[in-house]
Parts: sequence; C-alpha cells; structure tokens
Amino acid sequence: MGKSFSELLITMPQIKISKIIRSKRKSLALAISSDATLIVRAPMKTSLEYIEKIVAQKSDWIARKMREIQRWPKAIEKKFIAGEEFSYLGEKYQLEITESLKIKLNKNSDCKELFFPKVFLWRAKERMFGWYKKQALQEISSRAETIAQKLNLNYQSIKISSAKTNWGSCGPKNSLNFNWRLIMAPESVIEYVIIHELTHILEKNHSRKFWNKVEAVMPEYKKRRKWLRENGKMLVL
Repeated sequence: MGKSFSELLITMPQIKISKIIRSKRKSLALAISSDATLIVRAPMKTSLEYIEKIVAQKSDWIARKMREIQRWPKAIEKKFIAGEEFSYLGEKYQLEITESLKIKLNKNSDCKELFFPKVFLWRAKERMFGWYKKQALQEISSRAETIAQKLNLNYQSIKISSAKTNWGSCGPKNSLNFNWRLIMAPESVIEYVIIHELTHILEKNHSRKFWNKVEAVMPEYKKRRKWLRENGKMLVL
C-alpha cells in the first residue's frame, strides 16, 4: 500500500513552496525556478491541502531538481575591466576601453571586441544597461515582426522589460514584453521566447495545445527552454 498523506508529510524532505500562482488552467504544475525555489501553478479553486499532497508525493523529484540547480555555476557581476567578457547574441566579446564616445561591437571573427568609452566608466553599469536595452528592442522587434508575418499573427506592441523572473509575456490585448537580458542569449533562444509569446496570442495558457503549437513552429523548443533554465541566471551585468 502507498503512504498516506500524513505519512508523506512526515517523511518528505523539507520542501518549501515559494509561490502559488492560480489561474484558469485545468491542471496543477510544479516548476523549479533558476534560484532553486518551488513554484506551483494551480487551477483557481485548488485547495492548499491538495497542493501540499502533490508536493509531498513529488518531494524526491523536487529535491533532486533543486540540488541540480544549486550546482549550476554562479553569475559574477561585471567589473568593467579590459579583457572582461560580455555576451551578445550568444557570442563572447572582450571589453576594450577606448577614447571613443560610443559603445560598439567589433565582430571580426578573429577577435570579437566590445568597445567601451573610457568616459562612461564612472557609471559603466548604467551605460551598458542602456546600450543592451536599446539593442534588445531593435533585435527582438525585427525578429518578432518577421516571425509574426510567417505565422500570420498580429501583436499590439513590443516593450523591453527588466523583469527578474519572466523572459517574456503576452498581455490580454496581445502586447508583448521581453526581458532585455535576452540580447545576451543565442539567437535560437531569443527566437524560442518570441515564438512562445506569439503563440499566447492563440492560446492564453500553457496547455498541451499551446506546446503543440510551439513545437510545430520550433521542433527543438525544449532544447532552447532548457538552455534558458540552465544558463539564464548567467546573463547579468
């Protein structure tokens, strides 16, 4: 016989639910975030007792996933010194401090460099953030327009956000939001997030029907999603 709910609570590892997100979804889903915390997505009327029961039943899986994420490399905040590496569209660029007045890239295949003005060093992070955000708007808007045309979908607008957890979102009026940090990710990953949010124009939840539509456009979407899950927290300034 299987263990009772009370027995499961006694024997399960100490699993804390970080957040419960209720929506019109039909089933309950467990997700481990990039900071190794548990997020539960549940239908509106799901009881806390039922949620805790499912968490108890899945405690071994949850604990294993949390340990995996805790072993991931930690992000190191940038110091803005010559030779330091910065990511752009999945490529690594070495920082070169210059006398110029513009942040710009040297995409030479032999030596990829990011030229950063010496006069910006006193507020380097702020300047680099502004540059990344501008590049993200240009790159993501262009790619979203192309993909939307191919899929015959219309969106209201595109904005670049500084969200801490979401890579993208689709509003009720089909306004799209994308995290500026995506500009550091590989192009295929950016396109996955764009396809993900565009698909929400048709399906407002994460049902099987939603994922089938994503897969029809990008058959290898799971690899892109996994890359974000494992590397997303490294995309920092």
